[in-house]
Amino acid sequence: GSCSLPFHPSITGMFGLKLPSQLKKGAAEEEHERKKETGELSTWVDRDANLAWKKNRGGPVWGVNSKPGGSQANPTTPRGENGNNNNNLKAPQENPPTNQGKGKVAWGGAGLVKPTPAKEEPKAVVEPTFQGSAWADEVDEDGVALEKLTLDTKAAPAPTKQADAPISTPEEKQSEPLPAPRNSLDGARDNINRRRSDGGSRFGGDRYHANLEGKGADGAHASGDVAEHRREEEERLGEGRGGGGGGGGGGSVDMGHAVNVESVAGLDKFGQYIAKKNQEHGSWRQKLEFVRNLFYEQNAASEAGFEMKNPSTDNLACIAIYLHFLGTNQIECFEDGRHYRPNHHSNLASDIDKALDGVPLAPSNAYVIRKIRPLLPSYSSAYTASVPLTRIRDIAHRSDIPKDMKDDIKHNLQNKLHRCAGPEDLVTAERIWNKAEHGDYSGAFKEQMRIFMVELKEFFNAAGLEDRLHELKGRSLPSAGSASLIDAFLEKKWHGMTGDKLEALLHVRRECNSFLDSAPHGEDKQRVRLTDVALEQYAFVLLAEAAKYFEDSGPSALDTTFALKATAAALENAKMSMSVDAKEAEALEAEALSMEGKPLDLLRLKAWVDRCTRLCTNFSDAMQKLFLAYVVPLGQALGVDGHSASVFVEAEVRASVVFQLSRIMTCWTKYVKKELNAPPWTALYPGKAHGKLIEFDNIAAILNAPHSKEESIIALLRSAEGDEDIPDFVSGIVLAHELPLLSHLGVRARQQGVVFTCSDGAEAYNGIRNGIASSIGSTVELEVSASGQVALKQSSVAAKKTQQASAPVVLSSNMDTSKTNVVPNDQASEAVCGAKASAAAEILTIADKNQQLFKAPPGCVLPFGAMLASAKSSLPEYSKLASDFDAAATSGDVADQLAAKIRSFIQDKWTIPPNVVSSIQGAFDGNVRVMVRSSANCEDLQKISGAGLYDSIANVPIQDAAAVGKAVSRVWQSLWTKRAALSRRAAGMKHEDAAMGILIQQMVAGDLSFIAFSNNPITRDPNQVYVELCVGMGETLASAGQSGTPYRISFDRTTNEVSVLALSSFSSALVPAKEDGAELSAQTIDYSKVPFHTDGDYRKKLVARIGAAVVALEKARGSPQDVEGVISDSNGPEPQVHIVQARPMVLADE
Repeated sequence: GSCSLPFHPSITGMFGLKLPSQLKKGAAEEEHERKKETGELSTWVDRDANLAWKKNRGGPVWGVNSKPGGSQANPTTPRGENGNNNNNLKAPQENPPTNQGKGKVAWGGAGLVKPTPAKEEPKAVVEPTFQGSAWADEVDEDGVALEKLTLDTKAAPAPTKQADAPISTPEEKQSEPLPAPRNSLDGARDNINRRRSDGGSRFGGDRYHANLEGKGADGAHASGDVAEHRREEEERLGEGRGGGGGGGGGGSVDMGHAVNVESVAGLDKFGQYIAKKNQEHGSWRQKLEFVRNLFYEQNAASEAGFEMKNPSTDNLACIAIYLHFLGTNQIECFEDGRHYRPNHHSNLASDIDKALDGVPLAPSNAYVIRKIRPLLPSYSSAYTASVPLTRIRDIAHRSDIPKDMKDDIKHNLQNKLHRCAGPEDLVTAERIWNKAEHGDYSGAFKEQMRIFMVELKEFFNAAGLEDRLHELKGRSLPSAGSASLIDAFLEKKWHGMTGDKLEALLHVRRECNSFLDSAPHGEDKQRVRLTDVALEQYAFVLLAEAAKYFEDSGPSALDTTFALKATAAALENAKMSMSVDAKEAEALEAEALSMEGKPLDLLRLKAWVDRCTRLCTNFSDAMQKLFLAYVVPLGQALGVDGHSASVFVEAEVRASVVFQLSRIMTCWTKYVKKELNAPPWTALYPGKAHGKLIEFDNIAAILNAPHSKEESIIALLRSAEGDEDIPDFVSGIVLAHELPLLSHLGVRARQQGVVFTCSDGAEAYNGIRNGIASSIGSTVELEVSASGQVALKQSSVAAKKTQQASAPVVLSSNMDTSKTNVVPNDQASEAVCGAKASAAAEILTIADKNQQLFKAPPGCVLPFGAMLASAKSSLPEYSKLASDFDAAATSGDVADQLAAKIRSFIQDKWTIPPNVVSSIQGAFDGNVRVMVRSSANCEDLQKISGAGLYDSIANVPIQDAAAVGKAVSRVWQSLWTKRAALSRRAAGMKHEDAAMGILIQQMVAGDLSFIAFSNNPITRDPNQVYVELCVGMGETLASAGQSGTPYRISFDRTTNEVSVLALSSFSSALVPAKEDGAELSAQTIDYSKVPFHTDGDYRKKLVARIGAAVVALEKARGSPQDVEGVISDSNGPEPQVHIVQARPMVLADE
């Protein structure tokens, strides 16, 4: 058998091997005995020694005279089928180097090929042409070769035209694109053709393209000089390919040129393990086996750093990448010199699949696990049998086919498949089937070949969809009632419209998925799962048809009814394929179906389109995160074509139904923009600003950028979290994505007078950025209108210098620290408890007078004195730490470290007395949950909002004393978040003067939350109340922690008119967590079940109530208000408005 190593002197010396040409006649028996003792399989013909060797049950076969008519040198020499001495002896695959002497035979992975006979040799001596494999026709169940050896001394048939592939130059090869494989067979065929044109097969067994008249499959001439020249050239180039010679010779691996795995940058421990094991194991079976061992053998798992029962998603991704490259023949497979029937491969696949069934399924690993499964061979009972795929043996012995076809099947397919199967055999079979199908052969032979091709494709999991469906139907899978659904789909597949096909396909997929949810491991489960994969691939085709139809129609003629159905079908297909978050896809599908048959609400449609588009973008980002870090270094370590590795992620994305969904969503986006005729920009703070134009990844990068902080800048900002502080030298911001207008970042922009606009997506941002790209680094003018019109142009006006720092903020000197125990909320004052707690007390009073408008939650307050009493013994050390912060915090990283140090100090030193905790608990009735909010003396002031600087802890169980005490400590510690500390320093406050009161309120778990400004902060219209809402808790609005837009609505207090500017597109709502110790959890939103989203009249009535409550607060408190509230019972007949916080609006001067 082939060891698939070029017999370079250094290699043969390393393994103690000798070449046939190196043996003396007298040393033949001795060398064979040595190889027999070491267990090495060796079968070769030695021309110099006139010997044919082979390991078999009966002992050595040697002393065979290989020349026709020669004498029998040993009585045990096997006889050929026709009774003559060894006239059918088959070719060895030891891959020794090409003999260079005249009249010698060139060797290769597929055996010997006929060279040009030397002129001086007698013409009567005919060197044999060896085809196919060196192995015997048959092997027993243990993989030991039987006695039968054959030698074909007849000339080989001329190759078909199909076998002659053009040979590309290296330059042509480098520029050749690598298409995404359509399936394992297409990928194998593409890569075989590509590597053949590159001058060398990348795996053993590519024999059917061998030109037996003198050229191997790798394009190298079989003569010694040419083959040796190619080998020397390949070694010089370091390509690590096998040498020339016979048909399969190009597939051998030159271990002398193997990649040094440790030297590959970016390859982690597990990737190194995969690459090393790949180098150590040659055949497809061996490669599958080492993957299998990761799940079952502790030593292998420990060496790889692999968790057997719950492997990391990263490790699973590496396995998926590896098996993909292996299954598409981008990794060299070569015979390992052993006999293993395909049932061994099937059993390995079963083990791997069973192990994957045991891996806990999560959104992070579901896709990659699904990707691994089709890359394994079938393990149906037909292939786990001790002698599988026997039909090809019967075909090879048919009497109704000519000898050249019989030999082709026997030597190039049957023998190879039965001793060392690999993906390349499917390509060989396809080539033979193509020859049979179009040749002059009997119908019975063609029928048997057709059946065998179905069997072989099933083994390699390359069967077609209809074959799989007919098989399921015949086995009453996935259920007894599935047959009618399969028949209906097949009928629609041939005669239905695209939409009908999609609907029928989904019926079958639902049956498959229902079966897979509960079926035990076994061949039926694999059959159904692979059929589901094939259905997914056909859904890709149907959705591509739909996308093309919508693209051709254009936005003016978009068939919205069909587009909604197609989008819903794409979402369900993506969900069942585990490509996207299942709950998100379900919610979007439900909303699509709820909009069918009704007049389209364009704002609702836009929110849905934005969310669907984000789903597609998230899939692309997930593929990048899942594969990108591993595929290039792993591909390099495996010797995979660099271009193939580099486009792997793109191919994954473009081969998914999500890609077709993204095409459909692009059509929807164009339709919505045309219908709404709305600008793609939102003004967070309109106005005009000048400054140097610079692009940054985020706000943190602005502080670290090497520019003069004495000069104003206009920042092109790729991302923002929503709760950052804006450096005081920034005069304008253009953000690449959406952001709630009333997020902390938006509030700070308005307080500082920073002109701020955000785009509705990358297209708008890139358009304005590319249009001004030549001016980056120069002074520009940014103008943003309240309606969302944005202009960015070069300016001759010098960048405005940073204004002189404002006078330091002096905190109130009337702070009262005498009270150290709990204060009832309605008795809280600003001096004792802080402005936020004092405002909450006012709200309680105002709510009592306006009970028809809103309510306020009850609570209590922990005053400033409680914090100072807990800190008393450690105040000197605390003051020193605060001073050290101002002196040393010259960069963001240092500020982070110092602030964390002070937080740890507070946690350790400032203890909360048990009696204080008990007093807090006693202020509430029953087992309620509470919000523990900051009420510092440096927030919610007339000139300083401080919104979002300090922590609020949600969902604290009041009966849990430890949880209450921990929440209080966390709020105290939040005095020293990096942002809070830097904000105080920027305002000129003394850290030692900052004190923290704590407001504890009964938590209102509302259906909707809102932030409202009693004066519109965008238009500065005092008659407009501006409201933003979201489903769930209000942290979604304040922190801007997730992508999407809130509900944006204005209420005119003079006319009571409600104007809806945008509907929410957030994907999830924050709701109180059910687990002990957890605060909030994310819950996917199905907007089709949210009345505020679907019922326009209801929406207007509720916003009018919110507007009236905000106006009442403004009148009672005497100034424009920034209000936070909650809506409970929003699905009931009488929704309730709750006001939880209010503070004065703080806006920059005009």
